[in-house]
Amino acid sequence: MRNQNKKTLVIIGGGYAGTTMVHSLKNQKNLKVILINKTPYHLAQTDIHKYLCDEMSFEQVAHDLNNFTRNNQAEFICSEVSDILFEENKVLLNNEEIISYDYLTIATGSISFFPKQIKNINEYSADIKDITTLQDYKEKFFNLINTNKQNKNVVIVGGGLSGVEIALEMSKKLKTKHIKSDECQISLIEQLPNILPNMDPYLVSNTEKACNDLNIKRYHGAFVNEVKNNTVFLSDSQEVPFDLIFFVIGVTSEKLVSNEDIEINIKNQIVVDPYLRIKQHKNVFAIGDIAQTIDEEGNFVLPTAQMAKLQAKLTAKNILSSIEKEPLAPNNLKTKGLMIDLSGTNAVGLFLNLKVRGLIAYLLKRVVSKVHTRIFNY
Repeated sequence: MRNQNKKTLVIIGGGYAGTTMVHSLKNQKNLKVILINKTPYHLAQTDIHKYLCDEMSFEQVAHDLNNFTRNNQAEFICSEVSDILFEENKVLLNNEEIISYDYLTIATGSISFFPKQIKNINEYSADIKDITTLQDYKEKFFNLINTNKQNKNVVIVGGGLSGVEIALEMSKKLKTKHIKSDECQISLIEQLPNILPNMDPYLVSNTEKACNDLNIKRYHGAFVNEVKNNTVFLSDSQEVPFDLIFFVIGVTSEKLVSNEDIEINIKNQIVVDPYLRIKQHKNVFAIGDIAQTIDEEGNFVLPTAQMAKLQAKLTAKNILSSIEKEPLAPNNLKTKGLMIDLSGTNAVGLFLNLKVRGLIAYLLKRVVSKVHTRIFNY
Protein backbone atom coordinates (compact mmCIF):
# COMPACT_ATOMS: atom_id res chain seq x y z
CA MET A 1 0.00 0.00 0.00
CA ARG A 2 1.34 3.44 -0.93
CA ASN A 3 2.01 5.98 1.78
CA GLN A 4 -1.06 8.06 2.51
CA ASN A 5 -3.02 9.47 5.38
CA LYS A 6 -4.11 6.76 7.79
CA LYS A 7 -7.77 5.82 7.39
CA THR A 8 -10.10 4.68 10.15
CA LEU A 9 -12.30 1.62 9.77
CA VAL A 10 -15.01 1.04 12.36
CA ILE A 11 -16.49 -2.46 12.60
CA ILE A 12 -19.72 -2.87 14.58
CA GLY A 13 -20.16 -6.43 15.84
CA GLY A 14 -17.77 -9.00 17.28
CA GLY A 15 -19.29 -12.12 15.74
CA TYR A 16 -17.88 -14.33 12.99
CA ALA A 17 -17.88 -11.55 10.40
CA GLY A 18 -16.47 -8.80 12.60
CA THR A 19 -13.64 -10.83 14.14
CA THR A 20 -12.66 -12.35 10.80
CA MET A 21 -12.41 -8.89 9.31
CA VAL A 22 -10.24 -7.61 12.18
CA HIS A 23 -7.90 -10.56 11.74
CA SER A 24 -7.75 -10.10 7.96
CA LEU A 25 -6.55 -6.50 8.38
CA LYS A 26 -4.08 -7.00 11.24
CA ASN A 27 -0.98 -6.11 9.21
CA GLN A 28 -2.31 -2.98 7.52
CA LYS A 29 -0.16 -0.20 8.96
CA ASN A 30 -2.06 2.61 7.25
CA LEU A 31 -5.48 1.53 8.51
CA LYS A 32 -6.73 2.09 12.03
CA VAL A 33 -9.29 -0.58 12.93
CA ILE A 34 -11.82 -0.10 15.73
CA LEU A 35 -14.10 -2.98 16.77
CA ILE A 36 -17.28 -2.15 18.71
CA ASN A 37 -19.26 -4.88 20.47
CA LYS A 38 -21.79 -4.68 23.29
CA THR A 39 -20.18 -7.57 25.23
CA PRO A 40 -16.49 -8.33 25.85
CA TYR A 41 -16.79 -11.80 24.29
CA HIS A 42 -17.08 -13.41 20.89
CA LEU A 43 -19.43 -16.38 21.09
CA ALA A 44 -18.74 -19.36 18.80
CA GLN A 45 -22.42 -19.97 18.11
CA THR A 46 -21.90 -23.10 16.01
CA ASP A 47 -20.79 -24.95 19.16
CA ILE A 48 -23.33 -23.76 21.74
CA HIS A 49 -25.03 -27.17 21.82
CA LYS A 50 -21.71 -28.70 22.86
CA TYR A 51 -21.33 -26.13 25.64
CA LEU A 52 -24.91 -26.65 26.87
CA CYS A 53 -24.16 -30.34 27.39
CA ASP A 54 -20.72 -29.82 28.93
CA GLU A 55 -18.89 -31.22 25.93
CA MET A 56 -17.02 -27.93 25.56
CA SER A 57 -15.85 -25.47 28.18
CA PHE A 58 -16.77 -21.80 28.42
CA GLU A 59 -13.26 -20.89 27.22
CA GLN A 60 -13.80 -22.96 24.08
CA VAL A 61 -16.93 -21.08 23.00
CA ALA A 62 -16.37 -17.59 24.45
CA HIS A 63 -13.31 -15.59 23.42
CA ASP A 64 -12.06 -12.36 24.99
CA LEU A 65 -12.29 -9.48 22.51
CA ASN A 66 -9.89 -7.25 24.45
CA ASN A 67 -7.08 -9.76 24.03
CA PHE A 68 -8.11 -10.55 20.48
CA THR A 69 -8.05 -6.95 19.24
CA ARG A 70 -4.81 -6.21 21.05
CA ASN A 71 -3.15 -9.20 19.37
CA ASN A 72 -4.49 -8.03 16.00
CA GLN A 73 -3.33 -4.40 16.29
CA ALA A 74 -6.88 -3.09 16.61
CA GLU A 75 -8.80 -1.07 19.20
CA PHE A 76 -11.77 -2.51 21.09
CA ILE A 77 -14.73 -0.55 22.47
CA CYS A 78 -17.21 -2.48 24.60
CA SER A 79 -20.41 -0.51 24.13
CA GLU A 80 -23.76 -0.49 22.36
CA VAL A 81 -24.31 1.63 19.28
CA SER A 82 -27.30 3.96 19.53
CA ASP A 83 -27.24 5.32 15.97
CA ILE A 84 -25.16 5.95 12.87
CA LEU A 85 -24.88 9.37 11.25
CA PHE A 86 -24.00 8.33 7.70
CA GLU A 87 -23.78 11.82 6.25
CA GLU A 88 -21.28 12.82 8.95
CA ASN A 89 -19.38 9.48 9.02
CA LYS A 90 -19.98 9.09 12.75
CA VAL A 91 -21.13 6.31 15.08
CA LEU A 92 -23.01 7.27 18.25
CA LEU A 93 -22.57 5.09 21.33
CA ASN A 94 -25.03 4.68 24.21
CA ASN A 95 -22.66 6.56 26.52
CA GLU A 96 -22.91 9.53 24.09
CA GLU A 97 -19.37 8.99 22.82
CA ILE A 98 -18.92 9.73 19.11
CA ILE A 99 -16.62 7.64 16.89
CA SER A 100 -15.64 9.03 13.49
CA TYR A 101 -14.78 6.78 10.56
CA ASP A 102 -13.62 6.82 6.96
CA TYR A 103 -15.03 3.35 6.37
CA LEU A 104 -17.70 1.50 8.32
CA THR A 105 -18.68 -2.18 8.38
CA ILE A 106 -21.92 -3.22 10.08
CA ALA A 107 -21.62 -6.85 11.21
CA THR A 108 -24.05 -7.03 14.12
CA GLY A 109 -25.31 -10.51 13.31
CA SER A 110 -28.74 -11.71 14.38
CA ILE A 111 -30.83 -12.35 17.46
CA SER A 112 -33.37 -15.07 18.20
CA PHE A 113 -36.88 -14.48 16.91
CA PHE A 114 -39.82 -14.74 19.30
CA PRO A 115 -43.17 -14.52 17.42
CA LYS A 116 -45.54 -12.10 19.12
CA GLN A 117 -48.57 -14.14 18.14
CA ILE A 118 -47.58 -16.82 20.68
CA LYS A 119 -49.38 -15.94 23.90
CA ASN A 120 -47.02 -15.32 26.85
CA ILE A 121 -43.94 -15.54 24.62
CA ASN A 122 -42.34 -12.60 26.44
CA GLU A 123 -41.89 -14.77 29.53
CA TYR A 124 -39.66 -17.11 27.53
CA SER A 125 -37.83 -14.70 25.24
CA ALA A 126 -34.33 -15.16 26.63
CA ASP A 127 -31.94 -15.26 23.67
CA ILE A 128 -29.70 -18.34 23.71
CA LYS A 129 -27.18 -16.36 21.64
CA ASP A 130 -26.53 -14.23 24.71
CA ILE A 131 -23.65 -15.63 26.80
CA THR A 132 -25.31 -15.02 30.16
CA THR A 133 -28.52 -16.69 28.97
CA LEU A 134 -26.54 -19.61 27.59
CA GLN A 135 -24.80 -20.14 30.94
CA ASP A 136 -28.16 -19.99 32.70
CA TYR A 137 -29.69 -22.59 30.37
CA LYS A 138 -26.76 -24.94 30.90
CA GLU A 139 -27.15 -24.71 34.68
CA LYS A 140 -30.90 -25.31 34.44
CA PHE A 141 -30.44 -28.34 32.18
CA PHE A 142 -27.99 -30.08 34.51
CA ASN A 143 -29.98 -29.16 37.61
CA LEU A 144 -33.03 -30.74 35.96
CA ILE A 145 -31.46 -34.01 34.86
CA ASN A 146 -29.70 -34.44 38.21
CA THR A 147 -32.91 -34.18 40.23
CA ASN A 148 -34.96 -37.19 41.34
CA LYS A 149 -38.10 -35.80 39.73
CA GLN A 150 -39.83 -38.28 37.44
CA ASN A 151 -41.34 -37.61 34.01
CA LYS A 152 -39.09 -34.67 33.27
CA ASN A 153 -39.50 -32.89 29.94
CA VAL A 154 -37.25 -30.65 27.86
CA VAL A 155 -38.91 -28.97 24.87
CA ILE A 156 -37.12 -27.33 21.96
CA VAL A 157 -39.35 -25.18 19.77
CA GLY A 158 -37.85 -24.92 16.30
CA GLY A 159 -36.55 -27.73 14.12
CA GLY A 160 -33.87 -25.83 12.29
CA LEU A 161 -30.13 -26.38 12.61
CA SER A 162 -29.75 -25.01 16.15
CA GLY A 163 -32.86 -26.78 17.42
CA VAL A 164 -31.91 -30.24 16.17
CA GLU A 165 -28.30 -29.96 17.34
CA ILE A 166 -29.42 -28.98 20.84
CA ALA A 167 -32.04 -31.75 20.97
CA LEU A 168 -29.62 -34.41 19.75
CA GLU A 169 -26.77 -33.40 22.05
CA MET A 170 -29.06 -33.29 25.08
CA SER A 171 -30.51 -36.69 24.22
CA LYS A 172 -27.01 -38.11 23.92
CA LYS A 173 -26.12 -36.65 27.33
CA LEU A 174 -29.15 -38.37 28.86
CA LYS A 175 -28.09 -41.66 27.29
CA THR A 176 -24.55 -41.43 28.67
CA LYS A 177 -26.02 -40.80 32.12
CA HIS A 178 -28.34 -43.81 31.69
CA ILE A 179 -31.44 -41.61 31.92
CA LYS A 180 -34.23 -43.19 29.88
CA SER A 181 -36.73 -41.23 27.80
CA ASP A 182 -39.57 -42.14 30.16
CA GLU A 183 -37.59 -40.44 32.94
CA CYS A 184 -36.65 -37.36 30.89
CA GLN A 185 -38.13 -36.79 27.44
CA ILE A 186 -36.56 -34.49 24.87
CA SER A 187 -39.22 -33.11 22.49
CA LEU A 188 -38.75 -31.12 19.28
CA ILE A 189 -41.55 -28.98 17.84
CA GLU A 190 -41.37 -27.96 14.17
CA GLN A 191 -44.55 -26.75 12.49
CA LEU A 192 -43.43 -27.81 9.00
CA PRO A 193 -43.63 -31.46 7.90
CA ASN A 194 -39.98 -32.21 8.62
CA ILE A 195 -37.01 -30.91 10.55
CA LEU A 196 -34.34 -28.83 8.80
CA PRO A 197 -36.84 -27.15 6.44
CA ASN A 198 -35.52 -26.42 2.92
CA MET A 199 -32.30 -28.35 3.49
CA ASP A 200 -30.95 -31.18 1.36
CA PRO A 201 -32.91 -34.46 1.73
CA TYR A 202 -29.68 -36.30 2.57
CA LEU A 203 -29.15 -34.06 5.61
CA VAL A 204 -32.80 -34.32 6.63
CA SER A 205 -33.04 -38.13 6.42
CA ASN A 206 -29.81 -38.73 8.37
CA THR A 207 -30.79 -36.21 11.03
CA GLU A 208 -34.26 -37.73 11.40
CA LYS A 209 -32.69 -41.17 11.83
CA ALA A 210 -30.43 -39.78 14.58
CA CYS A 211 -33.48 -38.27 16.31
CA ASN A 212 -35.28 -41.60 16.16
CA ASP A 213 -32.25 -43.50 17.48
CA LEU A 214 -32.08 -41.17 20.48
CA ASN A 215 -35.84 -41.28 21.17
CA ILE A 216 -36.49 -37.62 20.49
CA LYS A 217 -40.23 -37.05 20.29
CA ARG A 218 -41.16 -34.83 17.35
CA TYR A 219 -44.27 -32.74 16.72
CA HIS A 220 -44.97 -31.62 13.16
CA GLY A 221 -47.76 -29.87 11.30
CA ALA A 222 -48.87 -27.54 14.09
CA PHE A 223 -47.61 -24.24 15.45
CA VAL A 224 -47.39 -23.00 19.01
CA ASN A 225 -50.44 -21.03 20.11
CA GLU A 226 -49.65 -20.39 23.75
CA VAL A 227 -47.22 -21.24 26.54
CA LYS A 228 -48.43 -21.31 30.14
CA ASN A 229 -48.32 -23.45 33.28
CA ASN A 230 -45.30 -25.37 31.97
CA THR A 231 -47.26 -26.49 28.94
CA VAL A 232 -46.99 -25.74 25.22
CA PHE A 233 -50.39 -25.52 23.52
CA LEU A 234 -50.30 -26.39 19.82
CA SER A 235 -52.73 -25.31 17.12
CA ASP A 236 -53.93 -28.90 16.65
CA SER A 237 -54.98 -29.05 20.32
CA GLN A 238 -52.01 -31.14 21.44
CA GLU A 239 -50.41 -30.16 24.74
CA VAL A 240 -46.69 -30.67 25.41
CA PRO A 241 -45.49 -30.43 29.04
CA PHE A 242 -42.06 -29.03 29.89
CA ASP A 243 -39.73 -28.39 32.79
CA LEU A 244 -37.28 -26.55 30.54
CA ILE A 245 -38.03 -24.92 27.20
CA PHE A 246 -35.87 -23.45 24.42
CA PHE A 247 -37.20 -21.22 21.64
CA VAL A 248 -34.97 -21.45 18.56
CA ILE A 249 -37.62 -20.76 15.92
CA GLY A 250 -35.48 -18.47 13.80
CA VAL A 251 -33.55 -15.24 13.78
CA THR A 252 -34.02 -11.59 13.06
CA SER A 253 -31.72 -8.58 13.35
CA GLU A 254 -31.70 -5.65 15.71
CA LYS A 255 -32.60 -2.40 13.99
CA LEU A 256 -29.42 -0.40 14.36
CA VAL A 257 -30.01 2.76 12.38
CA SER A 258 -32.71 5.41 12.50
CA ASN A 259 -31.97 6.75 9.01
CA GLU A 260 -35.13 5.98 7.07
CA ASP A 261 -33.28 6.16 3.73
CA ILE A 262 -31.42 2.94 4.50
CA GLU A 263 -33.33 0.05 2.91
CA ILE A 264 -34.18 -2.64 5.47
CA ASN A 265 -36.25 -5.80 4.95
CA ILE A 266 -38.85 -7.34 7.29
CA LYS A 267 -36.10 -9.15 9.22
CA ASN A 268 -34.30 -5.83 9.80
CA GLN A 269 -31.56 -6.91 7.42
CA ILE A 270 -29.83 -4.15 5.47
CA VAL A 271 -30.17 -4.39 1.70
CA VAL A 272 -26.72 -4.20 0.08
CA ASP A 273 -25.34 -3.80 -3.44
CA PRO A 274 -23.24 -6.42 -5.27
CA TYR A 275 -20.17 -5.27 -3.30
CA LEU A 276 -21.91 -5.59 0.08
CA ARG A 277 -22.16 -1.82 0.44
CA ILE A 278 -25.18 0.14 1.61
CA LYS A 279 -26.49 1.55 -1.63
CA GLN A 280 -26.56 5.21 -0.59
CA HIS A 281 -23.15 5.21 1.12
CA LYS A 282 -20.22 3.70 -0.75
CA ASN A 283 -17.93 3.75 2.30
CA VAL A 284 -20.32 1.64 4.41
CA PHE A 285 -20.53 -2.15 4.16
CA ALA A 286 -22.92 -4.62 5.79
CA ILE A 287 -21.90 -8.28 6.12
CA GLY A 288 -22.99 -11.48 7.81
CA ASP A 289 -26.50 -12.07 9.15
CA ILE A 290 -27.33 -8.35 9.15
CA ALA A 291 -27.00 -8.15 5.34
CA GLN A 292 -29.65 -9.23 2.84
CA THR A 293 -27.76 -10.90 0.01
CA ILE A 294 -29.04 -12.64 -3.12
CA ASP A 295 -27.37 -15.50 -4.99
CA GLU A 296 -27.03 -15.90 -8.77
CA GLU A 297 -30.43 -17.61 -9.00
CA GLY A 298 -32.20 -14.79 -7.16
CA ASN A 299 -32.58 -16.65 -3.87
CA PHE A 300 -31.87 -15.17 -0.45
CA VAL A 301 -28.56 -16.42 0.88
CA LEU A 302 -28.86 -18.50 4.04
CA PRO A 303 -27.01 -16.70 6.88
CA THR A 304 -24.27 -18.99 8.18
CA ALA A 305 -21.00 -18.55 10.05
CA GLN A 306 -19.15 -19.74 6.94
CA MET A 307 -20.77 -17.12 4.71
CA ALA A 308 -20.15 -14.38 7.29
CA LYS A 309 -16.44 -15.19 7.29
CA LEU A 310 -16.24 -15.26 3.50
CA GLN A 311 -17.99 -11.89 3.27
CA ALA A 312 -15.64 -10.45 5.88
CA LYS A 313 -12.55 -11.46 3.91
CA LEU A 314 -14.01 -10.06 0.69
CA THR A 315 -14.93 -6.78 2.38
CA ALA A 316 -11.49 -6.44 3.93
CA LYS A 317 -9.97 -6.70 0.44
CA ASN A 318 -12.49 -4.27 -1.01
CA ILE A 319 -11.81 -1.63 1.62
CA LEU A 320 -8.11 -1.82 0.83
CA SER A 321 -8.95 -1.60 -2.89
CA SER A 322 -11.16 1.42 -2.23
CA ILE A 323 -8.36 3.17 -0.38
CA GLU A 324 -6.09 2.50 -3.35
CA LYS A 325 -8.86 3.62 -5.75
CA GLU A 326 -8.83 0.21 -7.41
CA PRO A 327 -11.86 -1.77 -8.67
CA LEU A 328 -13.83 -3.73 -6.09
CA ALA A 329 -14.54 -7.45 -6.32
CA PRO A 330 -18.26 -8.37 -6.46
CA ASN A 331 -19.94 -10.73 -4.03
CA ASN A 332 -20.00 -14.05 -5.91
CA LEU A 333 -19.32 -16.10 -2.80
CA LYS A 334 -20.50 -19.66 -2.34
CA THR A 335 -20.26 -21.86 0.71
CA LYS A 336 -18.35 -25.13 0.52
CA GLY A 337 -20.94 -27.14 2.37
CA LEU A 338 -22.74 -27.65 5.65
CA MET A 339 -22.04 -29.95 8.60
CA ILE A 340 -24.61 -30.92 11.24
CA ASP A 341 -23.66 -32.45 14.58
CA LEU A 342 -25.77 -35.52 15.34
CA SER A 343 -24.39 -35.72 18.91
CA GLY A 344 -21.18 -37.15 20.29
CA THR A 345 -18.69 -37.81 17.48
CA ASN A 346 -21.41 -38.35 14.89
CA ALA A 347 -22.29 -35.80 12.21
CA VAL A 348 -23.60 -35.52 8.67
CA GLY A 349 -22.80 -33.05 5.95
CA LEU A 350 -22.27 -31.96 2.39
CA PHE A 351 -18.72 -30.89 1.58
CA LEU A 352 -17.72 -29.82 -1.94
CA ASN A 353 -20.75 -31.73 -3.29
CA LEU A 354 -19.70 -34.87 -1.42
CA LYS A 355 -21.99 -36.58 1.07
CA VAL A 356 -20.25 -37.38 4.35
CA ARG A 357 -21.44 -38.77 7.66
CA GLY A 358 -20.26 -40.33 10.89
CA LEU A 359 -16.83 -39.63 12.36
CA ILE A 360 -15.47 -38.15 9.11
CA ALA A 361 -18.20 -35.51 9.05
CA TYR A 362 -17.67 -34.80 12.75
CA LEU A 363 -13.92 -34.29 12.25
CA LEU A 364 -14.53 -32.03 9.26
CA LYS A 365 -16.84 -29.86 11.34
CA ARG A 366 -14.28 -29.63 14.12
CA VAL A 367 -11.59 -28.63 11.61
CA VAL A 368 -13.81 -25.82 10.32
CA SER A 369 -14.38 -24.68 13.90
CA LYS A 370 -10.65 -24.79 14.65
CA VAL A 371 -9.86 -22.68 11.59
CA HIS A 372 -12.00 -19.94 13.11
CA THR A 373 -11.00 -20.23 16.77
CA ARG A 374 -7.28 -20.24 16.00
CA ILE A 375 -7.50 -16.50 15.33
CA PHE A 376 -8.08 -16.16 19.10
CA ASN A 377 -4.87 -18.12 19.77
CA TYR A 378 -7.01 -20.92 21.17
